[in-house]
Amino acid sequence: MHAQAHPLDDPHAAEADFDERRFRRALGRFATGVVVISTGSGERLHAMTANAFMSGSLKPPLIVVSVGQRARMHERLMDCAFFGVSVLSEAQEAHSRHFAGEPQSRLAPRFAAVDGLADVVLLEHAAARFAARVVDRHPCGDHTLFVGEVLVFSLDEHAPLLFFGGRYASMAGSRLTAVAGALPASVHGERPESGPALAANHD
Repeated sequence: MHAQAHPLDDPHAAEADFDERRFRRALGRFATGVVVISTGSGERLHAMTANAFMSGSLKPPLIVVSVGQRARMHERLMDCAFFGVSVLSEAQEAHSRHFAGEPQSRLAPRFAAVDGLADVVLLEHAAARFAARVVDRHPCGDHTLFVGEVLVFSLDEHAPLLFFGGRYASMAGSRLTAVAGALPASVHGERPESGPALAANHD
């Protein structure tokens, strides 16, 4: 690896020289899944596409989502007590586009309710689904990290939708297969059609 470090004698000069576009490209070299974050239900349902999602802890079971402070979802998560995360399958690229501000006219998203959690709904046919209670919020530059304690989760054997180098991708054996289309930068929530209930595990 060939790299050279330079002393930062003048932080302001370093900031002026910082190549944000190249930085975004560098971050894009990290392959991720794609999720839909959701809050509320019925008339108050709001959802957005994201790929800044991670596991936080096994004991207690925690997940983390990073949301830009200018997003409408940010205001929702600052005020709400619960949220949902649906990990999209490779068959749900249209859902990703839809909830990222690119409405899909032929798509009718279906969400499932969660027993005992009136303010959480999760996408049907997702690769994995999590219903969480907000337990912490951490400012992180122009984003906020929202930490959720998982109350209910489910998983299916669907292959996940991937995002790499600014484009959607899918798994083909052990190789990444690129598919056309970049993830839109904006976020937007739509009111979907409701589906059958998802039972919570109260064990």
